[in-house]
Amino acid sequence: MSMPPPPPIPASEGPITRPKAVDSAFQAVLASIAISALGTVFTVLLDKALLTSMVTDMMAGMPEGQAGPSDAPGSVNQVPVSGTVGAFQVILAFSIAIFAGLMLLFAFKMRAGRNWARILLTAYTGVGVWSFLTAMASSGAELELMWSLAEVAFGVTAVVYMFRPESTKYFAEHKQRRLQARQRP
Repeated sequence: MSMPPPPPIPASEGPITRPKAVDSAFQAVLASIAISALGTVFTVLLDKALLTSMVTDMMAGMPEGQAGPSDAPGSVNQVPVSGTVGAFQVILAFSIAIFAGLMLLFAFKMRAGRNWARILLTAYTGVGVWSFLTAMASSGAELELMWSLAEVAFGVTAVVYMFRPESTKYFAEHKQRRLQARQRP
């Protein structure tokens, strides 16, 4: 048994035209995601010295028996640092991929008119701006922060475009249509 076709859409409810500002915001979010992922890869994931230092510091703080047995030279608390650095790199790469995937999902949902995605992207940008400003205040203008500057710049650009009047109207119209669709029999 097949379902009857959905009722025709009234002429006044044709497709919603996406404003250029939403498309520009989408492109800025994509640029921010790419820069964030690449910046993390280049400044953390590929920096063996930094990762080795992080792992050594973490392992030095572990209780003696918790690290596990090993007689390998170059180990801290009996665990080889090189193996732990490799595992840390895999976990970090997986985390970067998941985070980038979620941000892409939010970007596509924002482009499709979902206000919740616009709010999540705005909140993420706010956290990024705060993080960047606190890093600048504490360390000065380090080279690693240039990735963050570019990411924040694209994120702020996206937020500005997402909240332009034509964008706000677009999101409101999508919300109104979804509410009307729920009320139809």
